[in-house]
Amino acid sequence: MSSGGSINAVRQSSLAFVRQDDSTALNRDTRPRLTALHGPHSGQTGNPKSRARSQLNAAASRSARLSPNTLLMRAWRSLIELRIDEALGTVALLEDEIARADSLVAPRTREFADVLRALLGVLKSQDGATVRAALAVLESRHRSGGRSSALTAALRIGYGKVRDFDRYYAVPRLSHAVPTHRGTHGLATIIGPTFEAVVEAEQLRLAVATRLARSAHERAVSRFGTRSPVAARAAVVLAELLYEQGHCAGLEALVTDSLAAVRTSGDDESALRGYRTLARLAARRGDTEFAFLILKEAEILAASRNWTGMMAESLMLRTQLLLKDNRTRDAAICTGRIETLARDFPSDDTLPAVLALARAQLLVASGEARRAATIFRELQAVSCGKRNNYWALQLSVRLADALLACGDQAEGRAMLVQALQVGARAGVYQTFVDAGVHVAELLLSLHHAAPHDSRLPPELRPYIGSILAERAQQHARTLPIRASRVTESLSPREHSVLRSMSCGLSNKRIAQELKIAPETVKSHVKGIFVKLAVQTRAHAVSTAGALGLL
Repeated sequence: MSSGGSINAVRQSSLAFVRQDDSTALNRDTRPRLTALHGPHSGQTGNPKSRARSQLNAAASRSARLSPNTLLMRAWRSLIELRIDEALGTVALLEDEIARADSLVAPRTREFADVLRALLGVLKSQDGATVRAALAVLESRHRSGGRSSALTAALRIGYGKVRDFDRYYAVPRLSHAVPTHRGTHGLATIIGPTFEAVVEAEQLRLAVATRLARSAHERAVSRFGTRSPVAARAAVVLAELLYEQGHCAGLEALVTDSLAAVRTSGDDESALRGYRTLARLAARRGDTEFAFLILKEAEILAASRNWTGMMAESLMLRTQLLLKDNRTRDAAICTGRIETLARDFPSDDTLPAVLALARAQLLVASGEARRAATIFRELQAVSCGKRNNYWALQLSVRLADALLACGDQAEGRAMLVQALQVGARAGVYQTFVDAGVHVAELLLSLHHAAPHDSRLPPELRPYIGSILAERAQQHARTLPIRASRVTESLSPREHSVLRSMSCGLSNKRIAQELKIAPETVKSHVKGIFVKLAVQTRAHAVSTAGALGLL
């Protein structure tokens, strides 16, 4: 599929999905919609486990009751294909059947049921306590002699999620290849490596992470097909890695092919990665309207599935886009909605960090960069404590931008140069391309300064040059889109005022020339500033010139 074709496919899919929901629903408080999902009348938007369970109960009632062994095999097949909701429903039926049969069920079947639920807990949950409880079951199985490749892969995933990297790296890998016909194949050679790719990326080993994700995706496609949930998870992880390294060709199609499976699998982490990547790709080519549409779809999906973490992340990404458009007031409303989520769902420990990041970005845009720098420092310290070096690097770039914004040039410069050295070694690219305006200005200054003046390590110059070149290309791509939108939004009178401003005329002179009141000119100038997203007359004239409006 061509890039344009994939974009249109995603757009049509998104429009169809969004139209299922009232266009004003997302401006209301999300708490009633999220908590109502647990009620008795939740229908198709209820708890995924309950929905899958009711579907399987209905199917079972139409035929003879399924034996525990049959249910066990069905649950395992769903698990290795990452059909999480389906697997949870089948395990619930299995547990009911075991309880009903009581002594007729072999102890080994009971044990496997417990292990299956633990495996699903490790794969699905982001809650530390839930993952640790699941790990306790898997560790017990491992101590009692379980040595399957699936078990070791699940242990690594669990230890990675609770940030216990000593145990993560201590889990032995099997020295022999896993036969493709074995049931453990999917978990050991696809799901496990996909998660390991995420861990390697967090440790800033992007090349290793990309190889793992690419290999897992190829295996998943070969065994389960392009649009299976397990292939979709590998695809969105691979897409995020390639985006960060600046390899964006074909990513739209890669993620688009995964969207249907992502929406229905019950895997909120994969859904967030997919929508986040699509929104960033849209913003990169200047199609902000489509980026907002993608994020709206993500919010609707998150609300329908009770995924509070994904809802907050989607709102935070929307906040970033609004701030880039200088829509500070709308960004503050989005941040307020994240605050409501954090207050109404205190058990979700992912929400405070998302809220802090949104607040910090809003503070930078509102001229309170020093307060923002304090928040970025705190978030960076937490990331270092969790050994998430990739996120710590991103926060370093944001911190440098905040320091530069509040006039702390020395520390901001030192922070940015250090981040550049780390990023150059790791192959991080898009983080710097997407950086704030103050970082961009310093990058330009460092690149053009004489070697003896910049005190910049010489090996960083080509790296900075490539970052600046990509920023210039993105700016060039967005100009035609932005120019057409601004041209359509500027009134004929605003065009006249803008042309007079370009000649250096004051408001009083413009009023005399156009035969209107000075206050009317002032109002038109204010409207021009808003539509061009500028703050000074000089900036307005230069922006209008770049957009071809003069």
